[in-house]
This record gives sequence, C-alpha cells and structure tokens, in this order.
Amino acid sequence: MKKPLKITLWTAGITVGLVLIVAIVFLFNFISATKSMTPAETRAINDSVWSVKDRFVNAFIFKGKDGYILIDAGISEKNFSNELAKTGIKPDQITTLLLTHTDGDHIGATGLFKNAAIYLHKEEEQMINGTTGKTKFSKTKWKYGPYRLLESDETVKLNGINVKIIHTPGHTPGSSCYIIGEDYLVTGDNLIVINGKYVHFVEKFNMNTPEQEKSLTTLPDPGTFKYILTGHNGIVEF
Repeated sequence: MKKPLKITLWTAGITVGLVLIVAIVFLFNFISATKSMTPAETRAINDSVWSVKDRFVNAFIFKGKDGYILIDAGISEKNFSNELAKTGIKPDQITTLLLTHTDGDHIGATGLFKNAAIYLHKEEEQMINGTTGKTKFSKTKWKYGPYRLLESDETVKLNGINVKIIHTPGHTPGSSCYIIGEDYLVTGDNLIVINGKYVHFVEKFNMNTPEQEKSLTTLPDPGTFKYILTGHNGIVEF
C-alpha cells in the first residue's frame, strides 16, 4: 500500500473514531440528564390550563376566547397526539403556538397544528434558517411553514389573553419565557426553580450558561406568579 493512501486511511479512521467517541459521550450525558428530569403528567392544572407530557418534556395549553394557545410542541407527532387526546382538545382547536425555542424536543409535533399561528423570538430565527447550530454538527431545518417573530418584552393579545415575551438567551440565542396573563410564567429550558429561586438549566445542554444566568435576572421575582411552568422540571405552584 502506498504511503499517501495509508496516511489517508489512518486519518479517516482516527476521524471516525473521534466522532464515535463524541457521539457516545453525548448520548451518555443525554440519557443521564433526561433520566433526572421530572416533567408533569398530562393533566388539567385548572379549568383553563393543561400540561402535556411527551416523554421527558412538557408543553402547556391555555384556553382562550376562540381556541387554545399551545406553548411548545413536544418531541414527536405520535406521542404528542396520544397525550393531547387525554385533554379532550383536538389539534385543530390550537390556534396559536408559542415556541420558547426551537430544539427538537420542543417543536417535534408542530406539524399537527395546521390552524396555528406560530410565534418565536426574533433571535431564535438563526437557529432554524441554517445560520446557527446547537453544535457544529447539527442545525435545525424548519419545515412547518410561516412563523411570526417577536421582539424582546413585546406584549401581544392572543385569543383574548395578554402574552408577554421575555428574551432569556443562553440555552439558545432566542430562548424566551412567556408571561401568560398575570399568573403564569412558562419557561421552556431557560431555568429550573430550586427553593423558590431561579437556577440555570442543565449546563451541558446550554449554549451559553453565563448568559443564561445573567438573563434570568431580568425576570420578575418567582413569587410574582401563581404558577411557573417549566419545560422539564414540572410545575411550581405558589
């Protein structure tokens, strides 16, 4: 075998080996982290709000005047559809979909909601238009049609409900929380709540944890709300 070919084969082998090692480490960390997550079961929180559990992640539904608002959309259409059926709400009744960010476990069932206007923070668009990836090897390809971009601290009235978006970057560049009415803070992967205080999300899943910690200081005090609805750590009720 000629020397240049031998070097090429060795280089290719080493590269493949390194990729496999990285993939195995990521998978181990992912499984370890998701096992410790504690999403709420699919259920009615009260007569106008529901949690939907899709494996290790939660989405939340709010009843509006003319349809329902869904915040985040789980991992897969099949799982989410089965869980949604438990609430008695049909996909075509969802008229608004708010995304806290665009990781795959928060947009996986978006295709179910044909009647929904989709909203996300303007800084999150880079995560779905090929500009920025969560890692060097992964970029989300948006396939769900038109969406609307929101500005930081913008308040919109959707289905008769006041919704305020608070930009809390760090998990992704456009990660945001939503204040629904006055009583609810929906957080996605921006934080967990420990002893009544905001704490950053799982560091290995964040793109920039120091930025996330800084962004959490812009949120109202946890006690401002009756409910904090998190992406992976269930419901905090005050």
